[in-house]
Amino acid sequence: MPVDSTGHYSITVPIGAYTVNLVQNGQTIQSQANVSPNASSGAAVNFTVAAANKDAQNLTAVTVTANSLLAIDVSSTRQSQVITSEQLSHLPLARSGEAIALLAPGSVAGAVALNMAMTSGGGPTGAPMVSFGGSSVQENAYYINGYNSSDPLYNQGGITLPYGSIEQQETLTSGYGAAYGRSAGGVISQIGKSGTNEWHFGAQALWRPAFAEGNYVNWHYNNPHSSATGNVGKMYTYRQPNSNWETVYDAYVSGPLIKDKLFFFLSAEVDKQQTDDNQPVGSALIAKNKFSLPKFYGKVDWNINDSNTVSVTGIRNAQHFEGDYYDYDNVAHKTGAFNSYEPQGKNSFGIWIAKYTSYITDNLTLNAMYGKMKGTYYTVQPGADTGSQLAGIVQPNQENPALTGGNPNGIQNSNQNSIIPNTNHTGGNNNLRVDLDWKIGSHDIQFGIDNQNTFDSGDGSITTGPGYSWVYAQGSPSTYLVGQDPGAAPWVDAPGAYANGAGGYTVSKQQFFTAATVSVKQRAQYVQDNWQVTPNLLLNLGIRNDQFTNLNSDAVPYIRETHGQWAPRLGFSWDVFGDSSMKVFGNVGRYYLALPTGVAVREASASTFTNEYYTYSGIDPATGYPTGLTPINSRGQTTGPGVPVSLNNEYGQALNPYTVHSTNIKAEYQDEFVLGMQQQFAPSWTYGVQATYRKLGRIIDDVGDGATQCVQLLAQNPGIASLTPGVSALDDCKANPSTYGIQGSVLINPGSTNTFSVVNPAGGYYHYTVTPQQFGFPKATRHYYSLEGFLEHQFADKWTGKLDYVFSKSYGSTEGPVQSNIGQGGSSGSITTQWDYGQLMQYANGDQANDRRHVIKAYGTYQVASEWLISGVVTVASGTPKSCLGYYGPDQTNPGLGYGTFYHWCGGVPTPGGSTGFTPWIHQLDLSFEYRPLWADKKFAVQLQIHNVLNEQKVVQYYPRYNQYFPNGTPTNPTPVYSNASYGRPLGTEAPRYVQFGVTYDF
Repeated sequence: MPVDSTGHYSITVPIGAYTVNLVQNGQTIQSQANVSPNASSGAAVNFTVAAANKDAQNLTAVTVTANSLLAIDVSSTRQSQVITSEQLSHLPLARSGEAIALLAPGSVAGAVALNMAMTSGGGPTGAPMVSFGGSSVQENAYYINGYNSSDPLYNQGGITLPYGSIEQQETLTSGYGAAYGRSAGGVISQIGKSGTNEWHFGAQALWRPAFAEGNYVNWHYNNPHSSATGNVGKMYTYRQPNSNWETVYDAYVSGPLIKDKLFFFLSAEVDKQQTDDNQPVGSALIAKNKFSLPKFYGKVDWNINDSNTVSVTGIRNAQHFEGDYYDYDNVAHKTGAFNSYEPQGKNSFGIWIAKYTSYITDNLTLNAMYGKMKGTYYTVQPGADTGSQLAGIVQPNQENPALTGGNPNGIQNSNQNSIIPNTNHTGGNNNLRVDLDWKIGSHDIQFGIDNQNTFDSGDGSITTGPGYSWVYAQGSPSTYLVGQDPGAAPWVDAPGAYANGAGGYTVSKQQFFTAATVSVKQRAQYVQDNWQVTPNLLLNLGIRNDQFTNLNSDAVPYIRETHGQWAPRLGFSWDVFGDSSMKVFGNVGRYYLALPTGVAVREASASTFTNEYYTYSGIDPATGYPTGLTPINSRGQTTGPGVPVSLNNEYGQALNPYTVHSTNIKAEYQDEFVLGMQQQFAPSWTYGVQATYRKLGRIIDDVGDGATQCVQLLAQNPGIASLTPGVSALDDCKANPSTYGIQGSVLINPGSTNTFSVVNPAGGYYHYTVTPQQFGFPKATRHYYSLEGFLEHQFADKWTGKLDYVFSKSYGSTEGPVQSNIGQGGSSGSITTQWDYGQLMQYANGDQANDRRHVIKAYGTYQVASEWLISGVVTVASGTPKSCLGYYGPDQTNPGLGYGTFYHWCGGVPTPGGSTGFTPWIHQLDLSFEYRPLWADKKFAVQLQIHNVLNEQKVVQYYPRYNQYFPNGTPTNPTPVYSNASYGRPLGTEAPRYVQFGVTYDF
């Protein structure tokens, strides 16, 4: 490998262990073995040439600088975290890419509310989510061997490798180059293991017994302002029966098929879990669940010749779930008879990746990669002959107690799940990359294309049973159930004047159905110059151009963002002393993000979500169905008793792709600025500091405020006439926005001025603009700043470790595409409630959901003796902001679209994020003890891991909704509202202590 005039040289190779030789006149004069570069970074290999060697100045293929310290990677203008397979075999971590990523500075666990609902459910295979640098959990990217394996539907999580097949995982929290994009959060990039010229095989068995875990803490009501007197301190969920049992079996084999030419690696992992999860006391149920998570990985590498290589990778991941509900006596603490089935689900994903590398010359390298993923999402409601034919009963605890036969929990039936996903749902993506790396003089120029197509086929949800469910509710008999104006849709009258409505008890017949096949095309081109300006100064000068096209169920583009999305990526690295012992680095960049594929299912395709409202005189004791129905006057598409009403105008009608979004809509982006330094101050010691600032530039979400749009439509198009005789156009439009072409939900750039279009019956379109002030919106902002300091000890003197501290703050008017405090992620991403109308965003500006002000992390390994290792992971972190959401304003009203208790007001007091306190600090200690006996040549190992040694179970998220309903009064003359007893109760706590036993054999 030739060197430049300054004595530098570089070569790009796959990760692995290498021997580097210094050759002069055909003779090896020095050699360094076991050189192992990490992913996306360099490994300095410096040779010292004796001063007495008179030919030293004639060396043309080596560096001639000496360095007695372990080198810092001065070839990188950023800081990332790489965890190797060796570290993974020792550290006590949960077996997931997300658990590894949480070791990186700036990463925190996502809200538990995002992992609870079936519509969110964590990642594609159920893994909990991670937030990086204050961003939301839907702004990250996942890669396997360079292929984008992110969730193709909602960009929430991604597919990862079997744990034992990970060679390295790099976690990027900032500053990645122009070659990669589609992330405004962080990147989890995994490199899988490969075969070599030596045969290897091994197996591992892990066991997490239920008897060795700590008792689960009980959850109690905790709202001292609750109108339900006596509830404070009362049991909400008795969790002592809860348990978790898990076994994992892992095996691999690798070796040469043809020595020096053809290699393979093959592995399989089977993870089985069983859990008991007692439900809230009011339900008198316990869930008994079974999970199966098989993973398979295979890779073949072919060295065609010294200049050309091909690799083919195959991956298979799945999550199978089934569960049953049993009766549970919360007084006697006994499990009773079978009650009903939970939905059975199976999400499975297959990936294959082909990569070709050609070292065309010593200075020119070509990489071409194509990969494809297909996922199936299958959910079914068991018990087709019984439960699934019954309509689901929703909120049975709000049934009229005079009609429940003394059952305090209400009357239910065996259909416990009123809505489930479509059973014929598939999704996936394909990713084509072509990259060229050209070294010319002091320049290393990289350029290429990065194209990706994602699809979502048959996505949506269905109502189980006969196609509808019964939703019980109880509120004020004199308060409108929906809306504020009888002349404006949506509206439902107060129940007090109807038969059996004096107590405010109502029921609605709910229908929900969505189904669509949609896709997104993403294209990108980039160029980057890594310019060694001087021997000590490296500049990264890059730019990326992204294009996004979202297509609806008719394969027609409904959003096309293909111009002007230039993303600069600039960085520098200064080798301060010229010996790789200290560097100062920095980078700035812009990062664009496409609208997720699944958004089109609700926003650009036909959907139905309606309720028909009634009072009732009885309840069938066998089915829970209401009897003696009296329809309540309502206004939806029509007006009359019991007509269907939809809050977002979802009546199953086809949607015009031109009017479902503002015509000047643009893609989300974020800007980032980083400055840091690293120094090696002793042979095994390194420290560093890094400052980061991130600023959200723009997001996409939906608005549902048709009345404000009506005002601007008519003001800016004065020729529009009323469609209802005797009613002004403005009043008519406000009452029925859809008849004037205004969608119930329209995608916009919140906090910006948006231009809308509606169909002109005479041909063409009417156009109008609405400012943020007219909607009552603040500017969409999210700021994140952090200061990180770390101290690291490389493996020497029997130990290695790293200590990291991050001070940070995440604040603004929005978290981003999700709303963690109420669990809106997954299919609700980028179409949350927060921007639906102005009152919801008043006092939204404050600390955001992923703000943990102080985080300390430490991990390491100590060689106690030749056969014994102890490893540990410590996390200490301050809490996240508590949310308090109630009715609006000092008078606690329910304006706008009448969503209820989602306003940033509590008890008539404004409550921006962070103003009502924070969750407690968490203190997690995980330990691992490993024994590798010499008599087995250290190929056999026994391991004991103890997670959450202190058995701490602090609350990590609280229930945020402060109010329950109006006990009496009218919209214009409200009276004090009930304070919800559930406000302030735990939504999630830290998992209790558990123990994992492991046995490993490697040959």
